[in-house]
Amino acid sequence: MSEYLNEEFCDFNNDASATSFGWNFQVNAGIYLFLYYIQDATDIKIESKLQDIEITLNDNSKVFAQAKSAQDYTAISDQKEKFKDAIISLSRNNYKGNKLLYISNIPDTFKSFDGFANNRVISYNDCLEGIRKEIDKTILAIEKSITRKIATQTDEKKIDKLENLKQKVKNFHKENLYISTIRDYNGDGDSRYITIGDQIISFLVNTIGLDRDDATAIKQKLLEHWQLTFEHDSTIKDGNCKKEIKKNEFVWPVIAYLVDGNLPDIRDSLTFMLDESTKKHAEHILQSNNSFYYERFEFTNLVLQSYTRFKKELIGQVVNNPEIEFLKKHGKDFEDEFKKLSNDDIELQEYLTKIFLYRIITNRKNVNKVYSKIGVKV
Repeated sequence: MSEYLNEEFCDFNNDASATSFGWNFQVNAGIYLFLYYIQDATDIKIESKLQDIEITLNDNSKVFAQAKSAQDYTAISDQKEKFKDAIISLSRNNYKGNKLLYISNIPDTFKSFDGFANNRVISYNDCLEGIRKEIDKTILAIEKSITRKIATQTDEKKIDKLENLKQKVKNFHKENLYISTIRDYNGDGDSRYITIGDQIISFLVNTIGLDRDDATAIKQKLLEHWQLTFEHDSTIKDGNCKKEIKKNEFVWPVIAYLVDGNLPDIRDSLTFMLDESTKKHAEHILQSNNSFYYERFEFTNLVLQSYTRFKKELIGQVVNNPEIEFLKKHGKDFEDEFKKLSNDDIELQEYLTKIFLYRIITNRKNVNKVYSKIGVKV
């Protein structure tokens, strides 16, 4: 307690907003980069053992990314300081076949070429000659700084560690280096997410092929869902099987949010007389943010495989409404999925099960479209 009575400690500051801002930027940089690499990627980790962001590509190579940010980059005395920190961290990663990426919200890291990496990912080899020279000088400056640090040390273990680090920086493979800047990521409102939102729209329209109006309608919901998902992922210890966010797990909310929010007319498939109370209860559950969990990739895939087998059984038969017939015959196969959601109300459980099954099978064209565009087999 005595340290708080010392004059030097009286004027303390408990503001950790800069740290929180850094975490926030890391999460959104993860979304930005995963969307950028989505067609070639298999999964992503936020805050892995090896880097801030780690993306695995189809050929098993990695994108190792250091995410650096500043609440007010205009107030930084040395714009390259965060770049230097990133190079030191990235130099520890295996470079063979992998991408080593520095992503920040600082547009003028290289002052003579302000904004050259704005809202795009550029390799060292594709940089202008002047930028490459500036990067070379910065890496050399890091090496010299470590040399000076070694000269002040007397502990042999610390010297060995610094010598090892110096060698890694000296041998840094610049041809594996990539640079990206998320422009205008600042302020304390939603305006900081404009670039991330634009990236989501671009993904939905240009990669998936959605209509721009549909893309705009679900953009904010997707952004908020992915932010929560990545934020949670950063808290999971690496090595846990739940740490990796697979591409199919990442994308299924796109399909779920495209579903018509109205209750489908499935009364003919039910084994009971539907009343307003059950209907209202189901409507309330379906409006909750977590309900679309039941349209996730694994469950959707299971339902569609079952429906495909059912359709094959119908070949040669005249069936006016195969979706309703499927609910009648196979609805019970999936009721356990909704046991907790219905709180042991048998009629509500059946109704919810068949609503979700109907939504999935009538939305199968979107399912196939979305997953085929990003290279996932359904």
